[in-house]
Amino acid sequence: MESTSENVRYDVAIIGAGIVGSALTMALGERGLRTVALDIDLAGRLGSSERNAGGVRATWWQPVNIVLCRASIEYYAKVAAEVGFRQKGYLWLYDQQTWPGALAHLDLQRELGHPIDELTPEQVTQRVPEIDRLDGIAGATFAPRDGLINPNLLKQHYRDRSRAMGATYIDRVFIDAIEPQSDEVVLNCWQADESLPEDGLMRLMSQDARQTEPELGRIFNLRADRAAICCGAWSPNIIRLLGIETPTEAVRRQVCLVDSRVTDLSAYGMIVDTSGLYFHNEGPHILAGYSPPQEPPGYCFKYDGEQFFLNEIWPRLYARMSCMERLRHVTGWAGLYAVSPDRSAIMGRLGPRLFEAHSFSGRGVMQSYGAGQALADLIARGSYGRLKADDLARERFTSGRLVTEELHI
Repeated sequence: MESTSENVRYDVAIIGAGIVGSALTMALGERGLRTVALDIDLAGRLGSSERNAGGVRATWWQPVNIVLCRASIEYYAKVAAEVGFRQKGYLWLYDQQTWPGALAHLDLQRELGHPIDELTPEQVTQRVPEIDRLDGIAGATFAPRDGLINPNLLKQHYRDRSRAMGATYIDRVFIDAIEPQSDEVVLNCWQADESLPEDGLMRLMSQDARQTEPELGRIFNLRADRAAICCGAWSPNIIRLLGIETPTEAVRRQVCLVDSRVTDLSAYGMIVDTSGLYFHNEGPHILAGYSPPQEPPGYCFKYDGEQFFLNEIWPRLYARMSCMERLRHVTGWAGLYAVSPDRSAIMGRLGPRLFEAHSFSGRGVMQSYGAGQALADLIARGSYGRLKADDLARERFTSGRLVTEELHI
């Protein structure tokens, strides 16, 4: 565990050291800035980075999302062995309603440097023979540079690289107040003496302000020239300390690990069905997820277990592939998407000396490198550099310039 002195002043303080906060910390270190990242739980026991399906794709319909993901994929390919990146592609199946939109965006994707193939239903079966039930498939796309990654290894990669450049990470820290001043930002912090139990951690992460806690800790002030908020689904609570409301909702997403003794999907990357089911090989198992449209927002981490598998996962797998007739539920988990109104990230300036990057709506891992590099330029130089993310500024919600992303699962 790393600690800090109240006499130290940093160039940038990052609130939230998940996948995006850690990527930003690394990017700022590359620009020579002295950076500290604060988190209530560096281990990420409830963090979305730890409860992720591991898909990485630039198959999107909005230019900014394609660009940030493509930049991330290029980096992941360079460090593939270190972060467990397997560039096996994304196969996306469309129905009659969604296929015209997919076709309409192929030229844009290709113009932005994202190779993508158009497939007929018959070509789907040729590529993946296990998909032998083609009912409802109007067409498909296959993007060979998309793939799968180990989110935990990727987050550790960012942290290791940033620490090597002098970054500090401080664990068990809750922010009580943020005070922007003319020449600095002062963070009023409380740090627990010991690791919090999961119920205490959940309570702290889901409320707007720290109540009287039974855990022992210390209060200290941390000073920095600038601060960035990167707390994922918990960002609205931190930003509310500034008197600013953020239209992000935390929505539960559940993922199952299932066992199939007759089916081996290890040759393929991620497959997305017309029903919204997504699945891929995961070691000796199959990882499969589905997002029920009626899922209410809220900080819910309860995994519904085998019943979720029987109700939502197995029927969709078996409807598409006859080889999935006999599956056994192994385990699973629930995590949170931080979903914005247009299902694109909120990123950019938040106020004087303040910045933000959150609400990635399920693509935090996919965009983490590109988003970190883009925001680091904005923080260090005052403007975006090679990667531009002006379209993701929060002002779009009042100006009507939404970045509505349709390929959201």
